[in-house]
Amino acid sequence: MKFEAILLSFTKSIRSFIFTSIAITIPYLLSNFDFSSLETGIVILISLAISTIFLYAYTAFRILAKRKILLMAFLFLVSLTILYLEENVIFLFIALIVGGFSLSGRDLTANQSIEQYTMSLYTENQNQKNSIFALYNFGSYASGAAASLFLFLYNPSSFQLVFLINVLLALVQVVIYLFIKFPEFVPRKRGEKIKDKETRNLVRSLAILFSVDSLGGGLVNNSIITLFFKVVYNLDISQVGLIFIIVNIITALSIIGSRYISGNIGLVRTMVYTHIISNIMLFMVPVFHMLIVSEIFLYLRQSTSQMDVPARDSFVNTVIPQDSRVNSNSVFIGVRNGMQIPGPGIAGFIMEIFPAGIFFMAALTKISYDLAFFLKYRENHI
Repeated sequence: MKFEAILLSFTKSIRSFIFTSIAITIPYLLSNFDFSSLETGIVILISLAISTIFLYAYTAFRILAKRKILLMAFLFLVSLTILYLEENVIFLFIALIVGGFSLSGRDLTANQSIEQYTMSLYTENQNQKNSIFALYNFGSYASGAAASLFLFLYNPSSFQLVFLINVLLALVQVVIYLFIKFPEFVPRKRGEKIKDKETRNLVRSLAILFSVDSLGGGLVNNSIITLFFKVVYNLDISQVGLIFIIVNIITALSIIGSRYISGNIGLVRTMVYTHIISNIMLFMVPVFHMLIVSEIFLYLRQSTSQMDVPARDSFVNTVIPQDSRVNSNSVFIGVRNGMQIPGPGIAGFIMEIFPAGIFFMAALTKISYDLAFFLKYRENHI
């Protein structure tokens, strides 16, 4: 496997560590300022809106890929430095604006579109491409487990050490980007359409489907799940950290399995079958209102919930022509980011009156995406 693919996978792992640690700590940080569940949900909602605006604005900049990704990494470093300097809500929002990231725990940054396009060029062999994207996502969840382990062991009352580690990791990401060769392309002008009508229709179809999945995902992102266990079961940050250690380890292992499943039944069926199973388990998380049972169903959900991700990455970076992949990946990331915006606000409101409802709504929404995707692309046998 090309060494640069490993380096790019490591940069995603760095971001995953940072986003996981932030997603778990932010609900507790905000509770120190007496924020309610609804207010916490609104803060997460605002962060998603900021990151979506940032993504669309940054995508419009017509500069070479390496310069663009280095600038993004530098702004991310500056934003985390701001977050480290002072633990208060004002500095939090300044950091969000500068870095353009959300508090959802998901890596929906503009980095991905360039990274994924770059890795899609390393090989035309489908099995090798599947393996590259499996590695890309495996490292992400493995580092998420590391971040959760750190929070479990450290159990912080002050979060400055957490933020300092994030600053140092962001600096490492900048250094890695300096040594990677990116394809020399300049993205299309803002508003410039993909010329090929068939490709344009394909991107539009996929974007609509991904938007439904993300609408459901916004209801149960890592920050909201953290808030659920904090509110319903009164767990402290160390206990939630332990839950996410197990969650991320299970998810990372499942990513390895995805590569073998997709090799046997194809990318589309891997995406749909595993995702439906995970969403049935998601529906069951709050049903019995017992901590251990909720944890078990959450772990069962994670055993298949992200198997669709490397399959999806490989699928879209295969069916979409090479010259349209960067812009298409940017569209998909923007759509996924934007459609998650309402979720935390809705979840924060529901958390005040019927916490279990967020899991029911999320599961049913995501299952509708699974069925629609299968009906649309079941004839594709990649």
